[in-house]
Amino acid sequence: MKALVVFHDHGEGWLCRLLKPGFRHVYCAINDGCYWIVTDGQAGLPEVKVAAAADYDLAAFYREQGFTVVETRQGARPPLGPFSIANCVGMVKAVLAIRSTAVTPYGLYRHLTRWV
Repeated sequence: MKALVVFHDHGEGWLCRLLKPGFRHVYCAINDGCYWIVTDGQAGLPEVKVAAAADYDLAAFYREQGFTVVETRQGARPPLGPFSIANCVGMVKAVLAIRSTAVTPYGLYRHLTRWV
């Protein structure tokens, strides 16, 4: 399925000030063919919601808001490893089945764009 990974500065907490500007929080949106479904793990509470119809250009909307958007696809196999870090990056990697050692939003961005 088509997916978007969205990076921005709207993270919460003191730790966010230590992260790279523009990459302090990350969440994802999946296009299931009918809707764009957003999964956001901000503040440690997973939130899943329908954002728009599948034919809506959600990537352009987020870019107009000043967010960095990477267009990708949901993986077919879950990530390997005995554990996952319980942060926004860990949630995106689990939802999209991304195999990466990234623990920060910028690390995930670099992983996703390394062949672009």
